[in-house]
This record gives sequence, C-alpha cells and structure tokens, in this order.
Amino acid sequence: MSKDNNQSTQTPHVTIIGSGVGGICMAMQLERAGIKSYELVEKAHDIGGTWRDNTYPGCACDVPSHFYSYSFEGRSD
Repeated sequence: MSKDNNQSTQTPHVTIIGSGVGGICMAMQLERAGIKSYELVEKAHDIGGTWRDNTYPGCACDVPSHFYSYSFEGRSD
C-alpha cells in the first residue's frame, strides 16, 4: 500500500495468476485481510491447477481426501 501527499491510503489491486491450490489460497487470504480488489486469472476452463490437469495411472492417495484442507479454513461437513 502507498500513501499520497494527502495521507490517504490506497487499496492495492492484486492479480492472481492460476486457480490452483496456491491461487485459491491467495484469494482467501486477501479476503481475510479485507482486500476485495483482486482478480483470479485462469487459462483453463475450470479451477484446480495441477490437481485438475494431471492424472497418474496406477497411483493412489494413501490419505482420505477429506483430510486435505486449508489450516485456516476447515471443512464444515
């Protein structure tokens, strides 16, 4: 943030490139900080990033997927 000569505070505009886990987390943290002036830019047709784009035949997850969550935003169900 910057201040002009009149000491007024300007709200930054943030552009987040990519809507994977990191991009979504950044948007959530900006919201928590009270910054509403942001945009989330994604080249694909849907959110998800690496988790959406990549599959690994024969690989499996050894942890139930309901354990994956942001530490600051727990699952409500």
